Amino acid sequence: WGKFVLGRRLLTMHAFYWPASDILASFQMIAGLAIGALMTIDGSLSIGSYVAYTGMLIWIIWPMRNLGRLIVQISMGVVSYSRVVEVIRQAREPVDVGLYLEDHGSVGKIIFDNICFAYKDGSPVLESISFECEPGDVIGLLGPTGSGKTTLVNLLPRFYDYTDGSLKLDGVELNEYSRRFLRQQIGIVEQEPFLFSRTIRENITLGVNRDLSQEEIEAAAQAAAIHETITTFPEGYETLVGERGVTLSGGQKQRIAISRTLLKDPCILILDDSTSSVDTLTETEIREALYRLMENRTTFIIAHRIQSVMNADQIIVLDKGKIAQRGVHEELIAEDGIYQKVHKMQTQIEDALEQELTDVSS
Repeated sequence: WGKFVLGRRLLTMHAFYWPASDILASFQMIAGLAIGALMTIDGSLSIGSYVAYTGMLIWIIWPMRNLGRLIVQISMGVVSYSRVVEVIRQAREPVDVGLYLEDHGSVGKIIFDNICFAYKDGSPVLESISFECEPGDVIGLLGPTGSGKTTLVNLLPRFYDYTDGSLKLDGVELNEYSRRFLRQQIGIVEQEPFLFSRTIRENITLGVNRDLSQEEIEAAAQAAAIHETITTFPEGYETLVGERGVTLSGGQKQRIAISRTLLKDPCILILDDSTSSVDTLTETEIREALYRLMENRTTFIIAHRIQSVMNADQIIVLDKGKIAQRGVHEELIAEDGIYQKVHKMQTQIEDALEQELTDVSS
């Protein structure tokens, strides 16, 4: 609130200062020109001297007026510079530091053993998280907003380091792997994928550390059900997309992100609510592409809808940073808890929507 008040005061001062300074400078110029004109008419000033006088008057008044703007811009520049320097001086993440040197890819067996995580201020986010997944398993993570689902999967690529417990990948403590190795083994498809203002080809091949042929790129795009769409563009794979992919629809951006992950060929996959922001038809196409992407990969699916996780090998329901329920779809539906309540609520909504569509069509 304090920053808002100061910002509003700054804008108010700007709004009053610049019109006032313009009016004052204009009055000074008018007065100076009028006095010079009267002196020229009286004969006390020659016409040539008057012309020189007017030029001098302009070059004195307006630079003095612009001096105030220059001082303000310098002050803003100094503040901006201090913020940029603060970012530049941040220590770089040690992505290559690790005790365990892996000479081949990961298998994908993960064991969470009493994992806890808290931010630097001490507020706990995850408490006593324990479960195990075999290579190729699909793990569904369900829970209300703020329950710790995204934080849990962010431990795997070491975006955060857990504060207590043990987290092992292929029998080796996760902290012993370098961050670079882990991030090479993990593919992430986010709810809102980020695309750069580059060509479609460059966005698909982003993060792939090897030379790729056009056939490989097209094969990945076909698997992600985006190849046919790309070929309809005048420039094809050389089509330039805007910043954050503004020239593409949500479903198209999502499928480009899936094709990028397919080319990366990770052994661990994280799907962060990747079908929540698209329509039903696009969701079906994306889901088919995701099934192809998930084959033989250890997969974590973060979702708010039961339909997204109901076929998972293991469903974990989180609440306030703790495991509230765990099991498969059939077990959790029969068990009184969050999963059953969410399932009933979503079923009622779908039934009501279906009934409404039936009434409209009839």
